[in-house]
Amino acid sequence: MAVSKWKQAFLEAGTKALEPRPSGPAGARGGAEERRLRIENEQLKLALAEATVQLRIQRYGGVERVPSPTSKP
Repeated sequence: MAVSKWKQAFLEAGTKALEPRPSGPAGARGGAEERRLRIENEQLKLALAEATVQLRIQRYGGVERVPSPTSKP
């Protein structure tokens, strides 16, 4: 009888641990490292998109360089 109670308590605790938990205002987007990685990821996506456009313009448009706000001189 005690084993079945332990088993039930274990399963309930596991189910509860897997439920999504709301985070507070400071942690709404994760910890500092996670926020830094999210920002870096967005910057890399923008850089890749810009490079892709530049490559397509070079290949198909005949233009050598199109300046953009994110381009570095």
